Amino acid sequence: MKYTKYLSTSDIKEVEYEVISTEMKIYLTRLLSQKIISRDPDEGDIIKLGRQNYLINKSRALRNLPVYILKTGLDGFFYEPQEYIWHNGEFEIIIRSLNTIQFIEFLGFLIEDELFQIEEINELLIKENSSFRFDKQNDKILTRVLSISDIDETPTPENTHPNIRQLVSRMDNALAQQDYSLVIHSSATIFETMAKDIIGIPNLQNQSLGGFFERYKNDSALPEPILSWILDIYKDRNTQPLAGHGSIHSPLTLSKIEATTLVEMTKTFVKIEYLLIYNQLVTLST
Repeated sequence: MKYTKYLSTSDIKEVEYEVISTEMKIYLTRLLSQKIISRDPDEGDIIKLGRQNYLINKSRALRNLPVYILKTGLDGFFYEPQEYIWHNGEFEIIIRSLNTIQFIEFLGFLIEDELFQIEEINELLIKENSSFRFDKQNDKILTRVLSISDIDETPTPENTHPNIRQLVSRMDNALAQQDYSLVIHSSATIFETMAKDIIGIPNLQNQSLGGFFERYKNDSALPEPILSWILDIYKDRNTQPLAGHGSIHSPLTLSKIEATTLVEMTKTFVKIEYLLIYNQLVTLST
């Protein structure tokens, strides 16, 4: 996104590799669905439909999709059943279909629209092991992006996936320090974390990529050659020791060019995977 309300230009760069889990997005959707249900029995489903339409269009605008104009039926008073069916389905991907920048902008809107409190959202972001929080200054909603050192000092909640932005930083540092063995370990960990998020099954958090790679292949949007390459990186990580960790074996031998290539390919494939996944969801909305 070129124009953002809750993120500065520098913030956008900082959260380039931030990933929000599918599990959190689904949970937020459930919470949002509860918040728009009318407690007035006289209002019924019509008011809910209007609120769904309002939020759906906010999400679609962030994704550069056309606004969906809600129209009444031929009698001019009631909506056709197809409207309810479409809105119920579209609402389920209202958050899942957003990339990280769009997600942050949507959350800022929800807070500003008083559908969520800042404390409520920040509590979820901490549980998610996310690297950004929301603040309020002079009645203005702001996003505060944590530094990598702040993330490193923050305990990771139990059964929570590592922060990919944090892992990318470690990989970059390993390359700068010419610790090429750590580069390949970091790369494999990034792919493993990404695969767990794409699948979205909580009980996979303590499993290694080899144990669920076939499932990841089915759920991934990446082509077969890239997936095979990712599996090779994972196998290399498991067969090569890290330098400086008391191993009697020699660490993996990579040239600087090979290590640099691995770092850049890892970043690129993470971007491509999520871009393709989001595009699939956007296609469902058009």
